[in-house]
Amino acid sequence: MSVIASQFGRPHGLLGRLAGRLMARGNADFNRWVAGEVSALGLQGVERVVEIGPGPGICLQETLRAFPAARVWGVDPSLEMLSQARRRNAAEIRSGRLVMVEGDVGSLAALAPVDLVIACHVLYFWHQPGKELALIRRALRAGGRLALGYQLRRNMPAVSQRNFPREGHVLYDADDQVSVLLASAGFKDAGILVKGPSEAPEGQLAIAEA
Repeated sequence: MSVIASQFGRPHGLLGRLAGRLMARGNADFNRWVAGEVSALGLQGVERVVEIGPGPGICLQETLRAFPAARVWGVDPSLEMLSQARRRNAAEIRSGRLVMVEGDVGSLAALAPVDLVIACHVLYFWHQPGKELALIRRALRAGGRLALGYQLRRNMPAVSQRNFPREGHVLYDADDQVSVLLASAGFKDAGILVKGPSEAPEGQLAIAEA
């Protein structure tokens, strides 16, 4: 499991394929919840949506359903994850509504202006999170939203708590740390939703306005 956990930042090869399957199994409920909470905001004029790090493509699938009039992009540095997301969303790719892009947060500049950016469980892999969030902020239109899904250190699986820091990834101990990052990057009106009971949350969702 430690070897597989080391793949989560950028899955590749045979182990990356397995990591993607584990993500699909373990994160599916959280990803669907994120898409549902974003949909429940009742955002108007959402025509261009980007998910950063869509992994196996479950949140993409739910986002396409939640915003049927929007064009959607999935941006991921992992060829294996792009492949899994394409298979899961093949019909929407054929229709032209969904475009998969090999890249990272820097790829947003070519897609701007964007109405909504979703990023689930990728915050830890941004070793310069302030820089990454600033790039997202610049790509969003005025009034656009960022939906940032994450989990605090204490609620992560033990294998992730051990191995992510060894890989140089950043873990967070409090929601205030995320709020400060968002404010420093120029976001406003950040609110944080919690999935599950407060004593054992399954994850957090920070929603902030550009």
